[in-house]
Amino acid sequence: MPPQGGRYDVLDLRFAEGKTAVLRHVDGSGFAYYPSGRKAICISANGTDGQGRARRFGAIVHDDTLRNGVIGVFDEWGHGYADGMLCQGDSFPPKVLITEKAITVIDGSGKATEVPRGSHSPQRATGSVSGLATHGKGAGSTDIAIRLNTAVTLRYHLGRSTVEFHCEGVSQSFVVGEMHGDEVQGMTLNSGPKALTDESVRQLGEATQKLDGVREKVSALKVDSSQRDTKPTFSVDTTSLKDVLENLTTLARSLAHPNLAPPEMQWSTETRLKKLLAAAHPQCPGQDRQKWTIARVSGKCTAELLANTKPTVHTPKSIDQISQLKLPELIAENASKNTLLVVICLAAYAQDQSNYARLLAEKAHAELWQRFCPKPDSGPPPVKLVAIELTEIGGFAEQYGIKEAPYCLMFLGGTQVYSKRLRGIRGAPRDAHSARPKVLLVEPNPAQQLKLERNLRRNGYDSDLALDVAQAVRLSSRQQAYGVLLVSSLLGADQLRATVAGVRRTQPGAVILAFDAGVTGGEEDPEERRRFLDECSYVFPFLPSYTGLAAVLSRFEVTSISKGLAAVPASSHKQDFLDDVLAILDKGGRAMGASGGNM
Repeated sequence: MPPQGGRYDVLDLRFAEGKTAVLRHVDGSGFAYYPSGRKAICISANGTDGQGRARRFGAIVHDDTLRNGVIGVFDEWGHGYADGMLCQGDSFPPKVLITEKAITVIDGSGKATEVPRGSHSPQRATGSVSGLATHGKGAGSTDIAIRLNTAVTLRYHLGRSTVEFHCEGVSQSFVVGEMHGDEVQGMTLNSGPKALTDESVRQLGEATQKLDGVREKVSALKVDSSQRDTKPTFSVDTTSLKDVLENLTTLARSLAHPNLAPPEMQWSTETRLKKLLAAAHPQCPGQDRQKWTIARVSGKCTAELLANTKPTVHTPKSIDQISQLKLPELIAENASKNTLLVVICLAAYAQDQSNYARLLAEKAHAELWQRFCPKPDSGPPPVKLVAIELTEIGGFAEQYGIKEAPYCLMFLGGTQVYSKRLRGIRGAPRDAHSARPKVLLVEPNPAQQLKLERNLRRNGYDSDLALDVAQAVRLSSRQQAYGVLLVSSLLGADQLRATVAGVRRTQPGAVILAFDAGVTGGEEDPEERRRFLDECSYVFPFLPSYTGLAAVLSRFEVTSISKGLAAVPASSHKQDFLDDVLAILDKGGRAMGASGGNM
């Protein structure tokens, strides 16, 4: 049976100047310290056997630096890693990785050697560099010694890992992993209670004498009876309480009111309270609500007012948005029903224009429902409105002759009878891959290239990178047109103007954005650089962030290579659109403006 106080005696090793070097508890766990006071090794014990011995030990090794970084970690099974000390002649610090199946050693030259644990093959893990030495056959007999720093060394011998601590004359070995019933090295067994030392006996005697002196002084104290606390007395004036008690009988009568329930009403549930209130107030019986009328309760709504009230309008549903793939099927379905199909073509790249067109169509849709379906049982109207996204599939605009966005198509009897642009904000049609203009980025610094390309991608813009002006001119001379030029203002003024000229040769309306304007460069002519910055669409004083690019690019929208920036919005023409729909219905599908034009 293990000793009651622990398996071992507490181990307390100190340096010559009195500072703690090694401190281990009765179960073998503890710490080793550098002379600086920082922790060197932390040992934790896991599990005990019938004799009180710890079964396994884990370790964390720290370096003697200001941040006290970790240079080695081993769990309770002895698996872990350690980083060695970089010595003279080493290109890399040596490392050791011990796993359940193998041991991997990386020497100072970066060469890695792996030996299976428990293997008895003739494979030989050998090496010799400063701070690391391995030799033996197989992991079962491989010996490893690696210096983690000047005070700590890791050794692997016969399948057992040991962390050795040697510093200023203090030495201690810490076994890591399973102990297999072995005792902890460097610690003495606990032999039970020990006799006190002479110093402890002397201190105990002094304390006993002081305690006896205090006891004598306490017993000599006498307390006068007049100084003892007496029970407090209270005087209560009961005159006001008597008045209250006498008035309780008249309180119920004083609270009675013709419009209130009697105060003596007794109830225990909410249902009982409702019944009592209904009985107390017959003018609004709560249990006979079938006889209630609006005129009787409020007095504001009479039969005459109800007769003159307009009937409730049956509000139509919002316009459905369908896929381009379902349009042929929908055209055939409405042709069989002899229904006019109105298709509103919207575009994600023209959000303001599309929102305006949808609002215009919904207003017209509501009037059509009110005209053809005044009652809920009137049936569906002879017209159906749907919306389609132009950027869903490429080539849709060319197939139906759509020239601008938003656009309106009408089909009757399976035939296209109407094709015109909706009044409002204009926008040129584009496919999904070209919904936003492409950006030409001119930046020679690799670190800033990565940040700018990431910010452009987050904003949904594709970009081409040019490392210098010559490459930017070559890219801009291709068939690809760039709607935005993002260029560093640290380049020379002549180079910047050449880049802008190359971009605007294919895209006259391109947006020119310069950055790093607040950084002083080594250009020869600052005045020429200032004039160039004045001609730019926008100038960032430093490297633009994601939100900065989003805010600036939202102000400019390149919709066409030939037209440049987007046009200004126009006014609403809901009545014109409604008149065209009604005209198509009246004429029975005769082609009315099948060619493009303005409403």
